Amino acid sequence: MALNLNNGWGIVRTIADMCLKMEDGKYVLVKDPNKPVLRLYNVPENTFEDDNEEMDKAAEQDIEEEAEE
Repeated sequence: MALNLNNGWGIVRTIADMCLKMEDGKYVLVKDPNKPVLRLYNVPENTFEDDNEEMDKAAEQDIEEEAEE
């Protein structure tokens, strides 16, 4: 595979064009590990938000514990 700066920007442009054609929403871009294929999956709007809230709460607890010490 010939990789150079122009090829890299071409790949970014192709992905951006693909995303611009999609409807508004939340998507996940996945590279197939066994094939030279990228897939763009539409996911529900609240996907990954529960994980972020749990991480934020854990970080707040860590800060509070450090403040108490």
